[in-house]
Amino acid sequence: MKTSSTETSVFMGLAIVATLTLACLQMAFILPEGLLGAGNSIAERNEFIQNNLGLWQLGWFNWMLAALGLLTFCIMLLPFIPKSEWRVLGILLVGLGIVPDIGAEVIFAFVIPYTHTIDPTLATMQTLELIAVQLTGTLGNGLYNMGGLLLNVLLLTNQRLPRKLILIGIPGWFFGFGLSIACAMHAFDAAKFFTAAGMVWSTAWMFGLTIKVFPRTNELKADY
Repeated sequence: MKTSSTETSVFMGLAIVATLTLACLQMAFILPEGLLGAGNSIAERNEFIQNNLGLWQLGWFNWMLAALGLLTFCIMLLPFIPKSEWRVLGILLVGLGIVPDIGAEVIFAFVIPYTHTIDPTLATMQTLELIAVQLTGTLGNGLYNMGGLLLNVLLLTNQRLPRKLILIGIPGWFFGFGLSIACAMHAFDAAKFFTAAGMVWSTAWMFGLTIKVFPRTNELKADY
C-alpha cells in the first residue's frame, strides 16, 4: 500500500520527537558526569568518559541525530509558512547552527576521549571542553533559536493553523536563548536549567505539531 506524504510527515515527526526525547534522557542520566558543570574535577570527568566510552559516544551520536532532526523538522514546517525572504532567513539560520553544533559533538564524542594519550596533564582536554561548550551551547544553539523563533513567528501569519498551539512554541526558543547566554557566561548551573526547560518544552511542542498539524497538511498549508 502506498504511503501518503501526510503519513510520511507524521512518521518523520514522531521519529524526530523520539530522537529528541532520547537525547533529553541521555543528557539527564548518562552524559552529565563527563561534562563541565558536573561539580567534579577534570580527572574525574576523564575517568568517567574512559569507563563509559561506548555510552558516551552513543549519547553524542544521538545528539548529532537530534541536531539533524531539528533541521529536518524546521524544513517540514516550511509548507505552512507563506513564502518570503524571512522564511529563507529562518531556515538558513537553523541550518547554520548545525555546523558548530555537530562540530562540538564530534569533539565531545571522538576527540576529547583520546586527548589523555597525547597530554596526560589533561590541559588539552580542558581546553577542548571549553571550545566545544561555546560551539554548541553559545553559537550553534544561538543560531538554532534565532532561526526557530523566526519560523515560529512566521507560522502565526498562516491563519489556518491553530493559533494557540503555534504560540505555545515561542517560550521554548527563549529558554534556548537563556542557554546561550548561560554558556557564554560559563554559568553552567543555569545552563543545565535552560537545557532541560528548552528541550522538554520544544520537544512537547513538536509532538503537538506532529499530531495536530501534520495530519492536516493539505488543509492547513499556506498557498501563497
